[in-house]
Amino acid sequence: MMKQTKEAPHESFKKKIIFFLIFLLINPTLTGCWDTNEPERMVYVHGLGVDYEDDKYNVYLQIVNPSLLAKSEAAAGGETDTKVVVGRGTGETINEAIYDAYRSSQRHIFWGHLSFIVFSEKLLKKKDGLKATVDMFDRYRETRYRILMYSTKEPLFQLLTALPPLEMSTALSRLSDPKATYRQSSLIRPISLRELLIGLNEPPHVVAIPYVGLSQNHTWETDKKQIKTIEVIGVSFITDSALKETFTIEEVEGLKWMNEDLIREDLRLRNDLSNINVIIDNIRIKKQLFIKNEKIHFKITIEVLAKLREIVQKERLNKIERETEKLLKSQIHQTFLTGLKNNLDIYRLSEVVYRKDIKEWQAIEHNGKIPLTEDSLEIFTHVKLINGEKQRRNPTLE
Repeated sequence: MMKQTKEAPHESFKKKIIFFLIFLLINPTLTGCWDTNEPERMVYVHGLGVDYEDDKYNVYLQIVNPSLLAKSEAAAGGETDTKVVVGRGTGETINEAIYDAYRSSQRHIFWGHLSFIVFSEKLLKKKDGLKATVDMFDRYRETRYRILMYSTKEPLFQLLTALPPLEMSTALSRLSDPKATYRQSSLIRPISLRELLIGLNEPPHVVAIPYVGLSQNHTWETDKKQIKTIEVIGVSFITDSALKETFTIEEVEGLKWMNEDLIREDLRLRNDLSNINVIIDNIRIKKQLFIKNEKIHFKITIEVLAKLREIVQKERLNKIERETEKLLKSQIHQTFLTGLKNNLDIYRLSEVVYRKDIKEWQAIEHNGKIPLTEDSLEIFTHVKLINGEKQRRNPTLE
């Protein structure tokens, strides 16, 4: 057998020196997050309101404490210490207003959890007011493109201090978590910062964002007091430079039926069928363009699956289907006319031409928008009632 040779002492010492030098080189990279802020030592901006008054920008920072949020969830509806705190800053620019708020903050402010921004009507009407705000938060490294966009005429301090009922956290409010209610009633589709930027950069360079306010007719009550909650009351159409127009939900009823992301919405029939309600939760929209009398026209086909939700007297199902089709067509057409009166391409038909016939769009567009008339749109609706046969076609009590 061969004998193992022993390593020379100087070779062993040389290896130890090499290992020690490597350790010294690697050690600084293993120091961890030595320059980060500890979570409990920061405050977190959950929502932001932006206003413009007396030639100055006003920002309202809605602050949420994560430790209190966790406590609220653990308490399962009991009394908690979770409250909303709103800080304010003022300046001649958005950045200056935010730094004004920094001066009175007691802790480092973190923007990575910013969920929504609410613009006042005054801010949106100011030339480039929206552009200044979006540019500021698009550049900042902590913010994300998922931030939701809203408009309002309410005083921002009152809006941002409105708490959800049952002592729920502000993280579960209508502004920060709109999808919870949108799944049940798809009135106006929530718009994120990403979608806003895409819409403003695509023809016709106008985007619809939800218009919110404090409830007036839908006040909730507890055993101690009345509660005003936040609700969507309309829609604002904005460009990159200013507010175009704001409508109530009743003024643009057809807008929801032209929303391919619609999840669920009710429709009450009229005239002799006014005691019948249907739920629409499946909608398919097809947009086609064609030339007629040397002008561009559009054919919109809406295919709908509907469910009987309320019926108190016996009625033929095919009649309900036909009346539903008429009402859908009427609401879509009236909303289109409302847009024309306000010089708005409310259904973004200019984008349809831009996508399908770029040469034609280039020949007729002006500032991204194509000319539209009352005759530009033909609407066809097809409604099929489901779950309306033997067990649902007649009233429960007869």
